[in-house]
Amino acid sequence: MTKIERIMAAVRFEKVDRLPKGEFHLEDGFIAELLSLKESVTFKDKVEACELCGLDALAFSPALSQQDNGQVWEELKLWRKETDFFVFAIIDGPFQGTAKLFTSFTDYLLAIAKCDPVIPKLVAKSVAANIELGLNAMASGANGIIVADDIAYQSGTFISPVALRKDFFPGLAEQTEFFRGQKAPVFFHADGDLLRVLDDIINLGFNGLHSLDFSSLADIAKVRMATENRLCLMGGYDLGWFAEENRTEKVLELLTATSIEGMESGYIFGSSAGILGSTLSAKQVLDVYKYASNLPVGI
Repeated sequence: MTKIERIMAAVRFEKVDRLPKGEFHLEDGFIAELLSLKESVTFKDKVEACELCGLDALAFSPALSQQDNGQVWEELKLWRKETDFFVFAIIDGPFQGTAKLFTSFTDYLLAIAKCDPVIPKLVAKSVAANIELGLNAMASGANGIIVADDIAYQSGTFISPVALRKDFFPGLAEQTEFFRGQKAPVFFHADGDLLRVLDDIINLGFNGLHSLDFSSLADIAKVRMATENRLCLMGGYDLGWFAEENRTEKVLELLTATSIEGMESGYIFGSSAGILGSTLSAKQVLDVYKYASNLPVGI
């Protein structure tokens, strides 16, 4: 299987030849340690590091500073042209996108709480901009879309589920429906505890859910049971686990939590953060990824 075929098979809950793996990004400091580099990290080094970890998928954010010269997705285009990785484009969701239109997150939350009439207008503006950005990403070669909408933290959602359903989920559904219409897999990304709105996320039409940043493996297992074969799960490996002695055992525990008996795939292994940074031990990370690569399918 190619990397793209492997990811698409996981999304469709079809049989895979090995465990699919994906991260958003590997930081230069991590790559330098992994490859024992003494000079600046090159594009070739980045590709080598991703191959060494056995990654199948990567994700790229837009370079909005380059919007005026039309080079927002240049990095994505380069990876799509020069490599065989499955390439996701990351765009905002309506909650996160609208938040960026305020001077502070506190002002934003206050406006939502006061039912400020400007909120629906700004949400509509954000949704339109997000769709345009994602469409440009697909024209640049993106294989899939990740809608990043950080609506939650460890204790639940930033605003009530009622407010999310009223003001933000309709726009999220609009974005999802549009990109599903482009035949692209669409994943939802959010950190934190999503359990109170999990049914909403399932019913919004996404193909997958990334992060799995829950407080316990038991909560991840609840997500798997709730989503069954409707959402491909991605992530879930806590960054803190890399430094633990039982780091490889945590891989098995995570795979158990993300699977249901009889399910052939539907999970992409990776960290819950999506970023492997310089604070991590490259050797410990590589131990985990090599272990995951050598596991038999369906374990």
